[in-house]
Amino acid sequence: MTETLTRALHWRRRPEGLWVATDAESRPLGIITERWVHGFVLTSRSGKDLGTYRSLDEAKAALEATV
Repeated sequence: MTETLTRALHWRRRPEGLWVATDAESRPLGIITERWVHGFVLTSRSGKDLGTYRSLDEAKAALEATV
């Protein structure tokens, strides 16, 4: 039997163009920054660049796939 643990992400919009993902204990998991013309840049909680995405939904899904 395999048990899969999932973590609920809570997205909070900070200043215009910035979203912060936290877990259920309010620990930061990642940040999305909107870059006009370039898309949405995803960064891990440790500062690692996780890529640039065309939409906010794509960036959110990419982070959710890593936690």
